[in-house]
Amino acid sequence: MISNQKRIILLIGIGMSFVLVACGTTISKSTQSTAAPTIEVTPKTSSLATPYAQEPAAGICASYDGTIVKVSLNPDIPDPRCVKVSANQKLYIINNTQNTLEVTIGRFSASLEPGKDTTFDTPFGEYLQPGVHQIQVTPCCGAELWLEDQ
Repeated sequence: MISNQKRIILLIGIGMSFVLVACGTTISKSTQSTAAPTIEVTPKTSSLATPYAQEPAAGICASYDGTIVKVSLNPDIPDPRCVKVSANQKLYIINNTQNTLEVTIGRFSASLEPGKDTTFDTPFGEYLQPGVHQIQVTPCCGAELWLEDQ
């Protein structure tokens, strides 16, 4: 017959064994790299990217006349942080950081080396639904694009 003290030690040992086995399990992530400075188009799964909001979080959004909307990616925050765009405008981005940045908007992505720029040559209305879209920037800090209904 096992004493209560030995039984407790045995149960603790079994419990710790389960914890060690569970902690030893790893999950692997696959990484994907994009050659710089090319623009890639993800195959269409739907015709237009869905906005994450109908109005921007920033209280004030810049706006541009003409066909090109310029966004500067800076070390701290993008300039502008938010911009109203129309369906016929296109996006020009410049990397003002010291790092290579991965930039994605809708079905387009680009790798921008420090000081380099690119233009997404497709009008916003051809790949974004009306609403607020985030320019995804890895490792950090993209602007909001607010495509308003026409």
